[in-house]
Amino acid sequence: MKSKAIAFIALLAPIGVMAFVSSPSAAQDAATVHSLVGVWEMSVDLGQGDTQCPAQISFAPDHSSVQVDCEGVVAVGRWEPTGDTTANLTITAYNSDYGRYMIRVAIQVAEDGQSFIGSFTFELIDAETGEGLGQYGPGTATATRQIAEGPGTTVGTISEMFAQLQASPEATPAG
Repeated sequence: MKSKAIAFIALLAPIGVMAFVSSPSAAQDAATVHSLVGVWEMSVDLGQGDTQCPAQISFAPDHSSVQVDCEGVVAVGRWEPTGDTTANLTITAYNSDYGRYMIRVAIQVAEDGQSFIGSFTFELIDAETGEGLGQYGPGTATATRQIAEGPGTTVGTISEMFAQLQASPEATPAG
């Protein structure tokens, strides 16, 4: 149960980071905010058709970005608009399998502003020199905008939810 609570807290972490990162720019005129600004539910395909590890990514008006994937890997970076519905993103992350790596993405937001697609490259960074070891790719990222909703009709208590998750771990969203 403790790991489930930690996973739930990890899902909420981007919200706190986004509030901290975006608050200085919150007063910007809505007409000047790029179509990419917001929080997105993202699937990533590294080129083999595997999209089993979803992620959440946020784009702040100050051009910072934070991503958290299903394994808890956090990537931070910067994005720059290249047009009204296009942008480039560079993020860096660390994990125990690969060490430090950098991802560069060219993003196209759909006309309705509710989804985007991006083509990206992946580059490992040498731990001793800090130099990149060459870009590999392409991979594809697809995302849908996360919307804000109020709470709905409950089907049980939070305690009941955790009890149910403990009873059948195969039923958990992470699997």
